[in-house]
Amino acid sequence: MDRVSSIYKVLSGEASTLEKDELDEWVAESQANREEFEDIKLLWECAAQGEHNIEVDTGFEKIKQRMQQQQRKKRQIQYIAFFVILAIIATAIVLIFRNTGTVKSNGLQFNGIGMVDAIRILERQYSIKVDVHNSELLKCEFSATFYKVDKHTVLKSIEDSMNLEFIDLRKNRYSLTGNNCTSL
Repeated sequence: MDRVSSIYKVLSGEASTLEKDELDEWVAESQANREEFEDIKLLWECAAQGEHNIEVDTGFEKIKQRMQQQQRKKRQIQYIAFFVILAIIATAIVLIFRNTGTVKSNGLQFNGIGMVDAIRILERQYSIKVDVHNSELLKCEFSATFYKVDKHTVLKSIEDSMNLEFIDLRKNRYSLTGNNCTSL
């Protein structure tokens, strides 16, 4: 028996004690169940009082129709939420990979990316840490492709092309310095 029929039986006094208990448990399970029960009860009471001249059979059908409409609305909201989340994820992926460098098995490629992203890639690729005290340097853009070269060659190339300097502080820790980032 469907839920609406169970509610109908309880409200009409035709339900057994077991059916009443099952309905009470279902209503107590969630706020949505309580709201659904209250909606059906309200329609039942209106039909019983004859306020809208609703016959019991047509009132029951209207209750079913209203529940089906609510279920369709819920599904529509779920679909919309799904597609919004999907669009947000797709946008985030595009933003993450747009204008960023790539690490290839035989080298690195930077395509007009910000120095902050270039440093992040270098830190990951070469297991180093780069400190930048002049935040203006992070606004610099950098393009280059490196094939099968070590970190010293990459850092030296960036220094030469951007008028910057990587100071070796200690093992795998560098400080990026410079007054500006003019490309030569």
